[in-house]
Amino acid sequence: MTANQWERIEGMIVARELDPQEVAADLGSRGVLAQLEWFERSPQLLGICVAGGAEGVATVAAGGGEPVPGPTVADLAESLAAAFDADVRLGEAEADHLPAGASPLSEDDARAEAEEEDDLDAAGTSRIVEIGRTPASSVPLLAALEGVDLADMALGDGGRALLAVLPPERLGWNFGELPLVTLSMSHEEFQAFLVTDEHIEHVVTHNWAMLRVLVPGALGSAEALPADIADLVGDRSETDAIAAQVPGANADALYASTRLGGEEAVRAVVEALALPAATADFLLGRTPLEEVPGAEMHLARGISNAIGRSVDIMLKEPDSPSFPIWDAYHATAVDRPWIVRIGASVEAAVGATLLALAIRAESPRSGWTRLGGVLGGFLVVDSVAEVSLAKYLGLRAERRRRDRGDADR
Repeated sequence: MTANQWERIEGMIVARELDPQEVAADLGSRGVLAQLEWFERSPQLLGICVAGGAEGVATVAAGGGEPVPGPTVADLAESLAAAFDADVRLGEAEADHLPAGASPLSEDDARAEAEEEDDLDAAGTSRIVEIGRTPASSVPLLAALEGVDLADMALGDGGRALLAVLPPERLGWNFGELPLVTLSMSHEEFQAFLVTDEHIEHVVTHNWAMLRVLVPGALGSAEALPADIADLVGDRSETDAIAAQVPGANADALYASTRLGGEEAVRAVVEALALPAATADFLLGRTPLEEVPGAEMHLARGISNAIGRSVDIMLKEPDSPSFPIWDAYHATAVDRPWIVRIGASVEAAVGATLLALAIRAESPRSGWTRLGGVLGGFLVVDSVAEVSLAKYLGLRAERRRRDRGDADR
């Protein structure tokens, strides 16, 4: 935000027919600083971003200089809607001049869209690379719980990338711990998402398949617009936010990739985010998931199998903060399993008591009663898991002792 306190205001222009270049020319004639974006197949659904301030949207004069307030957001929305017989939503402002009963899709467009949706349903998988700090020991359980095969690879500075091929019904799924940056290739559309919390409005995204035009106000040439002014409505804030979440990422290179498309864009983004080059081949469909170099596969098998794999991984991570705790637990479960069984029995008894009290309580049950029931159920399930895990560790230790004995002979 500049000294004038400009803020990004995003919206949409929807019309039966729309030429983005005509909209850009109209905005330029008003001196409005803006960026338009659209898919080549649907220019009548036009995204718009302007910079707004307390007195109006940012405008740039023909001679250049700092942006100055122009029309209000409401006035701009109304004038655009009237000029293009469109429904315009810009921030909280809305103006609807779309003729009654008119659809932004012609019959041919609607038919083509329906056929496209059928094609996507038939073969609508997407390839994703999810970048975050999910512990390696969590990945087998994630694969089992979500029912999706995952591959993972370690990145610099404690980062980790999860790779997956998602069916149509799982598009947009996040696996690891937030915040996450996800690269997605679906139907030749390459996108990046930054998810920091559960609110969908806070998701930062950039789609390399969209066409864009920067309207430099009345200046006439986007190249003559200073970078700090262009950034008020451009893609820089998006790519900088994405790069900031990836260790070792090059923010300038990621922003430069927004001028590319197709395979060139995929490889540029992978390089800018300091990912192994093999991830680009996976996103482009050149390398199957199970053959990505440097990635370890975790198949979506049963929970018990996943628990075993997770424990094995955890015990192989001596630098993990949880290792001393697991080391002590491992020693107890192997050398003194009766302690674990007694503890699990006590835990199960307490849980069963809380659960029984909650079930027998008269309606309406208080919040504390319901909470006690939930806690009781958790304790019962956890006690079973404790016994199962201790048994697994004991069998694992016995197998290793037997293997060492056979090797000594």
